Amino acid sequence: MKMQLDSENEWGYFIDPQSFQVVEIIDEIPDGSFVVIKEREYIDDIDRTVIQTSYGIVEGKKYQPLNKRELTKIMSTACTDYILSSNRLPPKILVEKELKQDKSAQLAFIMTNYDTFHLRIDKNSLGGLNPAELINSIIEKETFKPTLYDREEKWKIEYAKSGRSKCNSCGAAIEKDSIRVGEPYFFETYLNYRWNHEKCIFWQRLEKDDIKGLDLLDDSDKVRIEKLLDE
Repeated sequence: MKMQLDSENEWGYFIDPQSFQVVEIIDEIPDGSFVVIKEREYIDDIDRTVIQTSYGIVEGKKYQPLNKRELTKIMSTACTDYILSSNRLPPKILVEKELKQDKSAQLAFIMTNYDTFHLRIDKNSLGGLNPAELINSIIEKETFKPTLYDREEKWKIEYAKSGRSKCNSCGAAIEKDSIRVGEPYFFETYLNYRWNHEKCIFWQRLEKDDIKGLDLLDDSDKVRIEKLLDE
């Protein structure tokens, strides 16, 4: 099916239900694909441009709009089929919550850094197999841990290695050799940081144990940051 998007205000992706590969929409979308469309829209009342997201599926070479909950249920079924046929987790899918015996598995399909689908895999959909036992056996064979619940989520403080990074809070450049503070986030399976100026951090929400790298700062900088954390 061909889908034309407004090149200036619209963009989108389709997900192959067999492989869970995410592909940017150019024009042609294969039958059976899950579809996510983004659109910039200016809202007069708030004087801001916002991004609206719509969802759907291509069936019989026609686009059928769905809400996110409906699409998530269909994705959960496709994820179950993938697991049963390959004995692996699909790409971009991580275990969201710790697995418990005879309970449904909560998985996260992280399509992009801004789009996550929360999938549910239960015993019935697996034909009577225990979700915890099956998925734990898959995790044990992986070279990395495809889990979210046991990941390190410490902030990071260091001296900027260059002047290329921009502050996530104010948008201004962070000068080389000045202190930058990184908020952790995961993109797919990789740990990244959103960097901020020291002055742009709300220090009261953090504790010393939440931050790594303090001991690598010069003494005067370390003392100043510790005072900010104690205020």
